[in-house]
Amino acid sequence: MPTPDQELLPDVAVGHHPDYGIVAANPKDLPASTWMLERLDFHPLPGEPTLYALADQQRDGAGRTARTVTLLRNAGFRVDVDAVFNPSLAPGTAPGRDRAALGEPAVAFAEHPRLGIVAALDSRASGLTGLALVEHGWQHDPHLDIYALPATTGRDEALGKVAGATVALHRSGVQVAVQPHLAQDVTARRRPAPVPAAPRERGQVAARTSPISAAALATSPARAGLPGKAPVPAPVAPAAVRPVDPRIAFSRDR
Repeated sequence: MPTPDQELLPDVAVGHHPDYGIVAANPKDLPASTWMLERLDFHPLPGEPTLYALADQQRDGAGRTARTVTLLRNAGFRVDVDAVFNPSLAPGTAPGRDRAALGEPAVAFAEHPRLGIVAALDSRASGLTGLALVEHGWQHDPHLDIYALPATTGRDEALGKVAGATVALHRSGVQVAVQPHLAQDVTARRRPAPVPAAPRERGQVAARTSPISAAALATSPARAGLPGKAPVPAPVAPAAVRPVDPRIAFSRDR
């Protein structure tokens, strides 16, 4: 018996996958959906138990996919589909195409004061978009019609899931919007942390960046001991340097 979440899923979802091209998903793993897809030239993908790719996609892939959607719907299947493959939308009037042209998002991430970081889908987004969120750990709340992470998810982990889902959705051609302060936190999380300087002993002077320090590194005993590095003879220590009167230094014959 299907769970309440499964009842909200479509029988078949058709869209574009970044790696496999035109695909159909069977999220409920229904034998009838499998039987239909395989006879409509969709073949199962290894390691993807509910995902099927269209064969010979270069041969009128969009047209064949639209006809598949029509046949499935006529057979009583509930089908979610990207607008470009939707036969019920006339060319030039598809809202999904207009939205894509305007760059309007199909998914929006925001931070809720009680639920934490959540994702909302546009009503015209395909079923594959919601499945992509589920694959990255998001769970659909049918009452609020949003996707949320488990309550045990820490904020840093949640920021990582926003980043991962956003990259995957962009690769599939899905426009994503992220709340400004949330986007800043995601970006800050992905920057490498600065390496702290080693603590100095009492009386030790911090090294200065200069050509002299580079020369000192080249003749360092530690560098000479590295494998593949020929030992460099240590320079002879110069005599003690005495301060020079600048008037004498600049009075020499040029």
